[in-house]
Amino acid sequence: MPCNTWPAGQRWHFPADQGGANRLVLQQVLVLENRSAQRVEARFEGDLVVDRDNRPTAAGVLLLEPGEATPQIYLQRDFTIKQLSENYQARQDGRELPHQVRGSIMVGDDRDNGSTDRWDLALTGSRVHPVPHHDGLWEIAPWHLTEGSGLRTLDYGLLPMRQRIHWISRARDVQLPAPAGAPDGL
Repeated sequence: MPCNTWPAGQRWHFPADQGGANRLVLQQVLVLENRSAQRVEARFEGDLVVDRDNRPTAAGVLLLEPGEATPQIYLQRDFTIKQLSENYQARQDGRELPHQVRGSIMVGDDRDNGSTDRWDLALTGSRVHPVPHHDGLWEIAPWHLTEGSGLRTLDYGLLPMRQRIHWISRARDVQLPAPAGAPDGL
């Protein structure tokens, strides 16, 4: 899905250009595949979208047959250049980055005593950096020889942790208790 039409080398002067009209999208593509023998329902919440006529639309709910995969789903959100500069500064200070893209995926089958899997996704980073020796001047992070167009500027998990709920009865909202000594959600 097209986004971030700013050319390489684009620069912004602060405070004049830090307003809401100057925005960049943080985006990560994902595909969910049903590898079970059952039809499953996938629910998407948060900043998870699909491409509908080159416009981001909430991913919502999809049914997946065995072996079927979703179309590309995007964990994405746009931020002002100012917000991304705040992420850059937080990284430099060793703090958690304040502006993040978040979404959750819940997958379950139609059995009353089945299981529900959940993945919580997060994406953050700063696609802008200060221009050295020019106070108040920011630019899109330059290309890197080994990582291409700024991938080093994004933070996300390649394999997010799965949380699983086993149900005694979904209809009665009764979960199977976790084994003694096991952490919650496993």
